[in-house]
Amino acid sequence: MKHYVTDTHPLIWALSGDSRLSPVAEADAGKAIVIIPPIVPIEMIYLSEKGRIPVQLVDDLLTDVSQPGLSYRLGTLDASVITALRQIPRDLIPEMPDRIIAATAKAIGVALITRNGAITASGVVSAI
Repeated sequence: MKHYVTDTHPLIWALSGDSRLSPVAEADAGKAIVIIPPIVPIEMIYLSEKGRIPVQLVDDLLTDVSQPGLSYRLGTLDASVITALRQIPRDLIPEMPDRIIAATAKAIGVALITRNGAITASGVVSAI
């Protein structure tokens, strides 16, 4: 089964029922696992506090990651992610949340679902 790491916006699209990306559709069909870096739900809380996304999306995410057998998994911020983070130059990906997301994909060794231009242009991870 394929594995991916997701950035914040693609996850919001998935939770909103907007299937813009094929890897998200694969996960929804049970054909792929999508790993969610811990910073992503934190960013979602921030966006909901600013009124940019519904609070319900955060609640939906927490429900989805706590149900066994679903294709969305909450990742960890462990030593492997911290080590990978140190290998990503700040001048390539200047925003720390974006670096953490990219480092999660790098540490796991899978592609990152993202629309972030800095991450994509950096070449530090395979971006979809």
